[in-house]
Amino acid sequence: MRRPQGDETGRPGWGGAALGVAVSVGCVVALLRTVDPVQVGEALTRAHLMPLGLSVAFTVITVACRAWRWQALILPEERTGFWPAVEATLVGYLIIALLPGRVGEFSRASLVGRTQGVTTARAIGTIAVEKLYDVGALFLMLGALALYVPLPLWARAAALSVGGVFGAFIIAFGVAAVGRMTLVGWFERHVDPLPTLRGRRISVLASGVLGAASSFRSPRLVAAQVGASVVLWGLAIGQTYLGTLAFDLGTGWDAATFMLVATNLGMTVPSAPASLGVYHGITVLSLEAFGVDRDVALALAIGMHALGFGTLAGSGAICLAAGMVRRRFGIADLWRWRT
Repeated sequence: MRRPQGDETGRPGWGGAALGVAVSVGCVVALLRTVDPVQVGEALTRAHLMPLGLSVAFTVITVACRAWRWQALILPEERTGFWPAVEATLVGYLIIALLPGRVGEFSRASLVGRTQGVTTARAIGTIAVEKLYDVGALFLMLGALALYVPLPLWARAAALSVGGVFGAFIIAFGVAAVGRMTLVGWFERHVDPLPTLRGRRISVLASGVLGAASSFRSPRLVAAQVGASVVLWGLAIGQTYLGTLAFDLGTGWDAATFMLVATNLGMTVPSAPASLGVYHGITVLSLEAFGVDRDVALALAIGMHALGFGTLAGSGAICLAAGMVRRRFGIADLWRWRT
């Protein structure tokens, strides 16, 4: 296994943290004005445990699928073992649950570099490609729903907005990946020498990020990535549907799928750690389109959010503690970039 040639600390910036917290607080305040807390509590106590337990099992399998897909994305130039990919993914979820701005994505990139020698640039690039797969899957599901279900106006407007940004990102990433050497050369000449960035080697980071598209040249790797994406999003739909059964919503797969798509697209909005408030508000709005009472919808959101993030964050805490006890990595390695 190739070991890293050097490292530097790349702690995340916190410029958007205040905005994210403000957005979450606004969502919570708006929800509390439109629901009855007593009714929400009663709906939580009536939830069936069996479907919720099965949804936790689905969460575990989904993490395994994400780790498997990540392995296929890191290949062929670099590689990581299955368990280190699972470990880094879970620790990343822990950081996402604790800190604003989804900085856990950078933490898992740094961690897989510490344990497997994968360059941070390569890891970040593969995470960007992951997002292409995930947002693409969400829009495919939304498009399929639109053929059978009259979507609310706010959902169509949000889909157009996010779709435009997503499409622009795909085009920009594709063009940059094709002209990788030219772009990296430009960074070497004009960006690396800047006094404020000296020593950061932005050109190396850009090369690694754009190099993440190299796995697309292998049909076998692309098949593994697509297969893992299909399985994990199928499981995610099943997990959400189990939540609707647990709270006796009386809705079908269409409502579960729409809730899944809406919450995942909505969680791209800056918010407090674990998308607190934002996830709950979008869940209530999406299920209201299917005639679900707001109190029951909020109870579902609270239960599914607590179970999902609780399982992931708890597992991540165990992985983090075990890794530190065995001296495989330390807290500083969650922010250390390797080149």
